[in-house]
Amino acid sequence: MARLEPSVRLAAALLVLGSLPHGASAQTPASACDRFGGYELQNCLAGALAKADKALNAAYQKALAAIAADADTPADQKVSWKQNLIAAQRAWLGFRDANCLFDLIGAEWHFGTGTTAAQQQCVLTMTQQRTAELLARIPSDG
Repeated sequence: MARLEPSVRLAAALLVLGSLPHGASAQTPASACDRFGGYELQNCLAGALAKADKALNAAYQKALAAIAADADTPADQKVSWKQNLIAAQRAWLGFRDANCLFDLIGAEWHFGTGTTAAQQQCVLTMTQQRTAELLARIPSDG
């Protein structure tokens, strides 16, 4: 069996990931980084991840603020709700980090040249999904 060049393997893997059904955890969303390869791709994904992390933190803070502002919930229930959200977020972060662990992704990629970008994409995708999930759970203003 012929060995594919690493860039061809990366492109093929991204095509496969992008063709998964909507909602699949491994789905790779289209991004501005798609046009890059190699270190440029890694740098672009690092920037996108920094933005996604800021958005996640903002959504989390918004969720905490929504709990505090909920006039219909008794104070003791708000404390429990907030504690549960904090625990859930910590657990989610642990799950994301374990799910996207470099060594896990690396094993899946046979530690090829696409490993770093694949690991970054995993973290990015899960972060974007969690941000959307948190925002969807916040009651809308209106």
